[in-house]
Amino acid sequence: MDIKYINNDFQFLYRVSCVLFNKDKTKVLLFKCEGRDFYMLPGGKIAQKEESLQAIKREIEEELGYKNIKYSFLAISEEFAEAKGYYNQQINLIYQGIFEGNINNTNFKGLEGDWINFEWIDVAKIDNYKIVPKQIKEAIINPNKIYHFVENLTK
Repeated sequence: MDIKYINNDFQFLYRVSCVLFNKDKTKVLLFKCEGRDFYMLPGGKIAQKEESLQAIKREIEEELGYKNIKYSFLAISEEFAEAKGYYNQQINLIYQGIFEGNINNTNFKGLEGDWINFEWIDVAKIDNYKIVPKQIKEAIINPNKIYHFVENLTK
């Protein structure tokens, strides 16, 4: 069971996501859901009694089928937004991963549904993309330090 708390119009989520690079760190994998105008990092909710590293490994395998990725901790993000009738507060633990495989398609659908569109983006062109949370671009450009982001989209 996912770690998620709902009380009336408030929702808390505990999530994990990944800045997933190709082997030479020139591309990063992002996704966009149908009907949205922004990209996000792959990942999902952390389950009860699950360590965050195990959660990101599980999520990447479920969404993409990728295994044997080297992960390291990159950031913690506190995010506040209003969506779907809820005031959402989430804690997002963000890992960096290196995909050692070959990239055969730069655009493809995720394994969990046709509404998830993945895209390998050139890191050098990252400023041309709208990404949520916005501050993650800094970590994509310079993934050699640990970050703490706070983003409030309710203001």
